[in-house]
Amino acid sequence: MTTAMRCCIMRGVLTGSDVPASPRAVWRRDREKYEEACILSDSPSTSMLEAGAVMGLLPVALAQSLWLRVAGGRLPEPLGAHAGWTGDLAAEPLRLLVTGDSLALGVGCSAMERSLAPRLAYSLALRLRRRVEWQVLGGRHWTAAELLRSLSLHGVPAHDIGIILLGANDALGLTGIGRWRREFGRILDHLEAAGGRLIISSGVRNQRPHSGLPWPLSALLGERGRRLDQAAFDAVRSRPPSMGHTCLHLPIAAGELMPHLQRDGFHPSATGYARWAHWLVQRTADEWQALSCAMPGMDQAS
Repeated sequence: MTTAMRCCIMRGVLTGSDVPASPRAVWRRDREKYEEACILSDSPSTSMLEAGAVMGLLPVALAQSLWLRVAGGRLPEPLGAHAGWTGDLAAEPLRLLVTGDSLALGVGCSAMERSLAPRLAYSLALRLRRRVEWQVLGGRHWTAAELLRSLSLHGVPAHDIGIILLGANDALGLTGIGRWRREFGRILDHLEAAGGRLIISSGVRNQRPHSGLPWPLSALLGERGRRLDQAAFDAVRSRPPSMGHTCLHLPIAAGELMPHLQRDGFHPSATGYARWAHWLVQRTADEWQALSCAMPGMDQAS
């Protein structure tokens, strides 16, 4: 481990916390979490031989996870405001909220206008002929618990369409699947209670080990990410029907973004965010128009 990495750990940068942590404490904490994830996995297909092989590679995976946190921390957040509007000023307003982790913040591109939220707002304004007022609410290292805490303490910005980008930090931190599903469901509750009529969960779905990261960390995070993705889908699917509200789980396949990742192998470039917005806008526009047809007075009410 390099001197620079030791200093980062001592400052608590690698843990995503403001509380200083010793290298030994960070290593012990992460090792215990990875052991729990590998040995106590609820996947019946994991054999003792496979578990033993993964256990033997834990030191490598842990070192790689520390590297990933350092590399991701080096990418700056894009310059620009976290709110704006686009479209015809005289048109009916449509409020878009994008919330979550560093993907919501647009880490990986140089300017906020090239991130997902304003690109999606611009495309929706064209398709729906609306003035789209967009806002970003997020934190670089936010997990579902931290987003939920922010919504509970500070309230939810008014919005009509809410986009949730979460899961990466929960996968890296090995959040329990049951806890993730409960917290995700409560986030959906908060967004709907604040006026959200169309709520979309749109993380990144890994169909196989994360090829943008080194092995064996890619296999561990890929498996954990798949389980979190399934839990998010279950949380969305289990919501009771509600007149005038739609909740969807629309993650983009990792393969769509793979050619457009930054040097950390994790965050999209500006081109990657543009591809994500292009992929997401058609379904978002269609679902909003379907809601408008079902409730003709909805647009005026917003």
